[in-house]
Amino acid sequence: MATRLLLFFLPAIPGAHAAVTDTSVFRWGNATYVNLDIGETFIFNNTEVELLHTENHFNRIRVGSDTLWLEVSRRTLPVSTENVRIFVADNRAVKSLSHNHPVHGLLKKEALICLSENENPLLNPADYIFPVDFTDGYTWQAMEDSYLFSYLRPGNSLTGNVNPGIDLDMQEARGLRRHMILALENSRVVWIETKNTDLAETACVCLESQSNPGIYYIYDNLYVRHLLIRKDQKLERGDGIGYIWGDNNWGYLRLSVVKPDSAPAYANRFSHVVNFFPQLMELYYGQQLFFLKSFTKGRIEFGRTNSQGRNIQNLSAFEEYSGTGWKLGAWNPAARVEGVTDGLSGNARLRKTLFAGEPAACTNPVSWYDFEINVRNGLYRVRARVGDWQEATWQKVEFEGISAGTFDLKAGMPEWTSEKIVRITDGKLTVRIFVADHNRPAGLCELVFQNTP
Repeated sequence: MATRLLLFFLPAIPGAHAAVTDTSVFRWGNATYVNLDIGETFIFNNTEVELLHTENHFNRIRVGSDTLWLEVSRRTLPVSTENVRIFVADNRAVKSLSHNHPVHGLLKKEALICLSENENPLLNPADYIFPVDFTDGYTWQAMEDSYLFSYLRPGNSLTGNVNPGIDLDMQEARGLRRHMILALENSRVVWIETKNTDLAETACVCLESQSNPGIYYIYDNLYVRHLLIRKDQKLERGDGIGYIWGDNNWGYLRLSVVKPDSAPAYANRFSHVVNFFPQLMELYYGQQLFFLKSFTKGRIEFGRTNSQGRNIQNLSAFEEYSGTGWKLGAWNPAARVEGVTDGLSGNARLRKTLFAGEPAACTNPVSWYDFEINVRNGLYRVRARVGDWQEATWQKVEFEGISAGTFDLKAGMPEWTSEKIVRITDGKLTVRIFVADHNRPAGLCELVFQNTP
C-alpha cells in the first residue's frame, strides 16, 4: 500500500501542493526535488507521483495514470507526462557505487526525483545563464566521459568512484583568456581557494545563490592568474569569473551545484551534490530538449586519452541526444563498459562480467554487446578495428546481423574487419560484439561508417 507524504501547502512553491516540512524535499529554480521510498507518493501539480520499484539505477514510477521506467539521470534528459516533467536525480544503487560518500548526501530515501511543470523552464533564462561565454565560439557536445556521477575506477576519485560534477571540455582554452567562465546567476563569492600544481597555480571558487540561499556553485580548475573576482564580491548573472587552467592532458571546467547543511568548506566542496545535468542542457540548448542527433558518416574511437579525444571515450550507455552509445540495461549499474587507454590509443574492453571486484561489478545476461548509432536510412559501408592494446582477445563481430568475422588476437595487435555493406531501415546502425564465456575479453578500438548511394 502506498504511503502518502504528509505535506503542507506553501503558496511560494508554485505547482507543488506540497510544500514541505521534510528536509527530504527541496526546491531549486522551478524544480522540486523529492525523496521517496518504494510505495510512497507525492502530490505535484495535482498529479500523484509514486515510486513503485527500483532495479539498480532504473526506477519504476507512476505519474498519475502513466507508468515510467526511468534511469538515474547521469546524462539522461527528463521525460514529460501528465503535465509533469520528471527525471531521477539519484538513487541508492548509484550511491552505493561511491561507498555512500557525502557527494550523495541529498539522497535520504530510495530515490531522489525531480519534478517540474512542463510549461515552465527548469531555470528561468532571465535569471540564469550557461556558465561559459560564447563570444569565442565555445560549443558543448555534452559528450565528456566525466559527467555527473559517472563511474570512475577505484582510486581515481576524491568522491568514492564517481565524478562529483560536470566537466566541460575546453581543451583549446588551456591557460588562455578564452571562453570566459560566467556566474550562473546573481550570487556572492563565498571563498576562493588556490593550490599549486607542477605547472601552475589553480583556483576553486564557491558562489552562493542569491535566489536560493543554501544553494552553492563550485567552479573548479580555474587559472589563478586570470581570475576576475574577489572574496565577498556580489556578482550578477553572466558576470565574468575567470578562465580555466589545463595541464598537458586536458583543459576543462568542473562545475558542481551543492546544497549542504551549511556553507561548504573547500575540503567538502563536493558534498550534497544537486543533479543539474538537465538544467545545464536546457541553459545551453533551450527548453526544447527532445531532439535526436543522426549521422550519415563518422569515425568513432574508444578509450582514447583526454588530450587526444577531448575526453570523449564512447564507453557510456546510449542517449538519443548524443546519437551513439552502448545499449545497456538495468543489469549494469554503472551504465558504461570498461575502457583502456594506452599511449595515444585506446579501446572499449568487453567482458561477460564487467568491473570485477569493484562496486560496479555486473554480469551481462547475454553473450554480446551492442553499440548503436542513429543514422538516416539507406545503405552504409561499415568496418571496425577490434582487439585490445593490453590483453589478448576473442571477439565475433556483426554489423546489422551480417557477420564481419571472428578474431582471436594477441595483446596490442588489433585488426580491422573487412568492410561490409548493410541496409538501415529503422534509423539505427547496430554493431554487435560477441564475447567468450572464458577469461579473455573482447575489444573495440574504432568504428568507421559512411552512407553510400
